[in-house]
Amino acid sequence: MHFSAVTNFAGVQAQPSLSPDGRSVAFVSNQGGHYNIYVGLVTGGSLVQISDDPNLRARPRWSPDGTKLAYARLNDSGIWDIWQVAALGGTPRRLILNATDPAWSADGRSLAYENTASGAIWISDSSGQNARELTHSDFNWAAETNPSISPDGRELAFVFRSEGPYGELAVVDLDSGKVRQLTHDGALALSPAWSPDSRFIYFTSSRGGTMNIWKIAATGGEPGQITAGQGDDAQLDVSRDGKRIVFSTYHEKSNIGQLDLEAKPGQPNLKLLTTDPARNQLAPVYSPDGKHLAYFCNFKGAEKESIWVADADGSNPVQLVEDEHINIFPHWKADGQYLIYCSHGSMAFATSEYQFRSVAVSGGSPQVVLDHAATLRFDVGPDERLLFWGPEGRIQTFDPRGNKTATLRTLPGSERTWQLGWSPDGRSIAYVLMPSKQDDSNAGLWVDDFKSSPHQIFRGWVIWYARGPRDEIYVLEGKPDLNGILWRVGWNGQELMRTSSNVPLRNSYWQTLPSDWFDISPDGHYLATEVQGVIQANIGMIENIR
Repeated sequence: MHFSAVTNFAGVQAQPSLSPDGRSVAFVSNQGGHYNIYVGLVTGGSLVQISDDPNLRARPRWSPDGTKLAYARLNDSGIWDIWQVAALGGTPRRLILNATDPAWSADGRSLAYENTASGAIWISDSSGQNARELTHSDFNWAAETNPSISPDGRELAFVFRSEGPYGELAVVDLDSGKVRQLTHDGALALSPAWSPDSRFIYFTSSRGGTMNIWKIAATGGEPGQITAGQGDDAQLDVSRDGKRIVFSTYHEKSNIGQLDLEAKPGQPNLKLLTTDPARNQLAPVYSPDGKHLAYFCNFKGAEKESIWVADADGSNPVQLVEDEHINIFPHWKADGQYLIYCSHGSMAFATSEYQFRSVAVSGGSPQVVLDHAATLRFDVGPDERLLFWGPEGRIQTFDPRGNKTATLRTLPGSERTWQLGWSPDGRSIAYVLMPSKQDDSNAGLWVDDFKSSPHQIFRGWVIWYARGPRDEIYVLEGKPDLNGILWRVGWNGQELMRTSSNVPLRNSYWQTLPSDWFDISPDGHYLATEVQGVIQANIGMIENIR
């Protein structure tokens, strides 16, 4: 095999797609400050910018005749749409609403894609008409994505995902609808692409620690490793003759940062609290007295996610939990002496069960609080009750003092729910409804005191929210240019006010949507957040692949 660099620029050049003649590559780049579509020769040279506006773009794909590109564009409501444009630029046309990850059939007559409203793979004709569902997941928190139609038109490879960087590779027969799972290791799988004879599938996987390119028979079996670099080989495409693979290699790093909410507009405001060069630090939460931060972190390829605590300024970090489980999303108990977190031993879908565990900040062995939980997202109330999403839209609590589970309310199954949290007094809850369509009036932050109907206190695309002092909620509104807007509002929905702080949103190769997780210090002076400290990606090419 022979490797050569296709791009060598600062920033991100990723999600490559080879033209049918194998001479050009379309990809996404943020070199102009926003993520747009570019086309260039695989041998290098000048680039042609195909799109030019601030909204995030993703996954460009050439039509089989080489005249068009299909791609996804994030709209102002936080929903992907599929657009089409001439391969060398022109006026784009919106093709399919509520959809991402387009994939052409070899004859150019069909487009497969992820339907973002249902999380399933759909297929339509090339104009977006006559759509039908191909897959439907039975897994919690799962969605099917990254479709790829085999050259012979008989099967479609795709990835089904859980929340977080995990997923499995599968194939569906386009006639019968029968699904065949190819991997069972619980690692992250992405970007399947077929060999020309439809016998093999190339894909990227974290099964070895970092993301690399692998090859597996379409009938199943043990995958073979193709690349073994130090970065994450996250997205790929295979040439029509099967002799070339183009792929993007990422280098990402996440730290905990702090924003001063009392800083004047225009002042430099971001301070890094953690600077571990090897580990990623994620999901910070302040202790009730504001003196400490808890978070989880990992050292990719060497250790699983674990729970850490540091002083509020990031100093004196201590690892509290070190075992063979994946330990994530810590929450403080009201006494500030214990943390409760989510733990699970395997992300393989057939065996995935979550536990909520407790550990003393002073150290010691973790204790199981709730076994066989259905979700990894939860909150801890002032009376120690756990709050979480149950099956079929149920909002449930678990009281560890009496080992009792109760259902507070059941939301309609059509609602796309997200974050769930207690009010400071534990008498009401807040939750996020994600948009299901453009300009969805139901999308936003809702509060429910269970005495009357839930009421909406913020309308729009909500990335995350956190409790503040004095019965306030801080809401991060998503924007398609990745510059989130921070708002402050009362639990009663009154006194909505935009703060002077904008929060950069994270855009990772394994996430479907931009994200962030933040917390507000108890005195309301600071915001602790995830900071994408390093993100670099370039495109390489392998020739004469085996």
